[in-house]
Amino acid sequence: VPEETYKDRDELIKWVKGQAEKLHFTVVIVRSDQGLVSGKPSFVLGCERGGAYRPSNNKAKKKVSIEERGSRKIGCPFRLRGYLPKSKEWNLTIVSGIHNHVLDKALQGHLVAGRLKPEEKEMVVEMSGNLIPPRNIMSTLKKRNPDSVTSIKQLYNAKHRLKLAARGSRSEMQQLLKCLEENNYYFKVRTVGESDTIQDLFLAHRKSIQLFNTFNDVLLMDSTYKTNRYKMPLFEIVGCTSTNKTFGLGFAFLSNEKHDNFVWALQQVQMLLVDENSASKVIVTDRDAALMSVIPDVFPNATPLVCRFHIKKNVSARCSALCKIKHGEEEKQGEVVRNIMSHFYEVLNSPTEEAYAEAVLKFRTVCERWPRFYNYVKNTVLDTDEKKVVSAWTNRVMHFGNTTTNKAESSHAVLKKYLLDPNGDFVKVWGAIHDMLVNQHTEIQATFGISLSLQEHRYNGKPMYNLVVYKVSRHALGYIHEEAKRAEEVGMDSKKCGCVLAKKICHNRPIRLDEINNHWKKLVFNDREDVEQQVDDYSCLAEWNAIQERLRTVDVPMKAQIREQLRQIAFPHSTSLKPPVVVGKNKGVKRKGACGESSTTRSPSYWEHVEVQFPPSQSSQATPSSSKQKGARTGKVNPIEDLHRHIPFLDATPLFMHSHIEDIVDVDGDGFCGFRVIVLDTRNNQADYELIRLNLQKELGKHKDEYLTIFGSMERYQYIYDASFPPTRRSSRRMAPREKWLTFPDMGHIIASYFNKVVVLLTKNERSGASETFFPLRGTPPKDPDSKILCIGGVPDHFVYVKLKQHCPLPPTCKTWTKYFTQEASSWQTSFVDRQADFVGTHDQKILTYIITKLCYIT
Repeated sequence: VPEETYKDRDELIKWVKGQAEKLHFTVVIVRSDQGLVSGKPSFVLGCERGGAYRPSNNKAKKKVSIEERGSRKIGCPFRLRGYLPKSKEWNLTIVSGIHNHVLDKALQGHLVAGRLKPEEKEMVVEMSGNLIPPRNIMSTLKKRNPDSVTSIKQLYNAKHRLKLAARGSRSEMQQLLKCLEENNYYFKVRTVGESDTIQDLFLAHRKSIQLFNTFNDVLLMDSTYKTNRYKMPLFEIVGCTSTNKTFGLGFAFLSNEKHDNFVWALQQVQMLLVDENSASKVIVTDRDAALMSVIPDVFPNATPLVCRFHIKKNVSARCSALCKIKHGEEEKQGEVVRNIMSHFYEVLNSPTEEAYAEAVLKFRTVCERWPRFYNYVKNTVLDTDEKKVVSAWTNRVMHFGNTTTNKAESSHAVLKKYLLDPNGDFVKVWGAIHDMLVNQHTEIQATFGISLSLQEHRYNGKPMYNLVVYKVSRHALGYIHEEAKRAEEVGMDSKKCGCVLAKKICHNRPIRLDEINNHWKKLVFNDREDVEQQVDDYSCLAEWNAIQERLRTVDVPMKAQIREQLRQIAFPHSTSLKPPVVVGKNKGVKRKGACGESSTTRSPSYWEHVEVQFPPSQSSQATPSSSKQKGARTGKVNPIEDLHRHIPFLDATPLFMHSHIEDIVDVDGDGFCGFRVIVLDTRNNQADYELIRLNLQKELGKHKDEYLTIFGSMERYQYIYDASFPPTRRSSRRMAPREKWLTFPDMGHIIASYFNKVVVLLTKNERSGASETFFPLRGTPPKDPDSKILCIGGVPDHFVYVKLKQHCPLPPTCKTWTKYFTQEASSWQTSFVDRQADFVGTHDQKILTYIITKLCYIT
């Protein structure tokens, strides 16, 4: 009991909690009476472990089985009572000072003791808004209060509650539109048909629109992925300022990367222009056929360019893969590639059409020994995109040095640093975009201010710069300075230099401001003084009068429809729009883009895979090296074996077997995938997988004694036998329980023996087992045993159907088969001894390379 009285109720409770923590237990308010009815304010405090457990109605908690749940409630009788007598000072009495449990030595793990204090909650809100990870927030809490017993789980829960409190009862789309409206964004939404489900979403910041109307000559476009839980590509349009800074103009979440989606997105960009006559003159994209076909339709006066960086990298990768020389000359392979690529660069950098024609002839001559490579370059670059990538044509337009989409991809990388999580909703992704744009606009404004106020020392005492310093960007002055140095070396020889800088240097004359392109002279967000005035004077009075007239004449249903449309415009935060449906998690392999990915890192490109095996700096292709490219990974695919194949799940098979795989067919990942693979091979219809179960039952029942000996116990036999029966109950997702899955090696013998086939399990995943070959336990092989091979690919929690090429290597025989096969079945293994030896030999030859690439992949 405190020695002094308290006039404030909360102060008394705070004192009690402090005393309890010193004794290593926590108290909670059991009952509180404000005295509104009885006129006697009071409260009762009890031990955290008092009372009895009450089952929760929370649906999220019901997902956890009753056996896995727990409770701290054990009916502890400890009670304190506080009351306010007529003296108006709170008193405290002990109702029961006994605990029915041993007091802990520390308070870690006690939820009440670990609750965040008000000042700590404010700090969590501030640090979370600055994208600080929870582990760093926890470290800060511990530094400020070493006695804090808050756990990381409580911190995550607190962040979640704060997020819910900020959104309130608003849905995701209501919260998104509210944020867009409050932060002055232009946004446009397209729905799926007449429904309320989002199909495409476009948004642009007000300051980005101002920058676009100032610097609208060049646009760069590219899509990025792994940004949102709906797996929608994020199509980003960026521009470039006079100070060579990139700004994000627009962001479009697209349901598909098809012609219709790109048309809609670019139309939104077109609508951002204040002056329709000032449309972009140059648009740079990658070789996306759908996007390239849209540009002439939406921006007919723009010149489309194709990213030269990706052209070079793709051609270089194909060159390394296709331009191989004879076995005895491997040491010259690197020189061959460099020679071919140097001629290709001459083709791209041809200054005139005549020089281009000569460079192509030289390039064709160099590539005579490799017609397959030359045809690739001819079909993908020279015949289709020469005017979009060769300097002889690209230099005819003012692109300000933007001939690649690298600025757009750099913008993707910056956004990913803000985003961190690829499974966030639209609100979270918008928050990352907004934070990036705010910092981006601040940096751009700073570069404008520096150009207007700073003069570099290298321009002092040089009259040539007197009229342009402080009036053009520093980046432009840098270009002029480099060109002036070149002009001083060349002199007045007009054949080597046709610019006017040499004359100005010779006669000591300044560069006039009108001799510099307007792009470099713009050092503000909005250089059009009449734009804001035009926006302010924009009136829709005629349209509003027409709406009013229509409301007076139409029937009630139409009035309701018009009112709903006006409400959506006036109050976007009350929208009825719904986000796209999230693709649910399937049992089995995590497909590309499936839920559960935790990294926003982009998947490596084809040329990055090739550079892993053929680094530009090596002189021989004998020893693979780790790639220096960001995001490149090794050991996933081997594109050298067959350049025209894109086989799914190839990375789940041993690397040295890739060249022996013709195709891999996926089946439904519902837990029955193993049986679906078998029936796909036998009946070419995975829907009949239940027939396989019946066949396995027959095999097990007919040869029970034989399999009892193989399995070693009746318990194991019964487990396999029960697995061949369909589950008694199906979940709402129609997923098979794990005990009903196909298992190896046990079922491998059953399948091989019943269907009289060679069953091959090909995998590098330990959970699926080892790569093994299962022969029938009985019977003799047919005349053509190669036609009796069923290959099943094992990936994490999933099986796929693997089509092997003829006479390919096969894994070693399962050791169990060598113990229990009958004498007549021995010829099965004899028919495949050589192929199994090839598998082991190839594995031994490739094992060192495989380990190196696997380590690089982990790195």
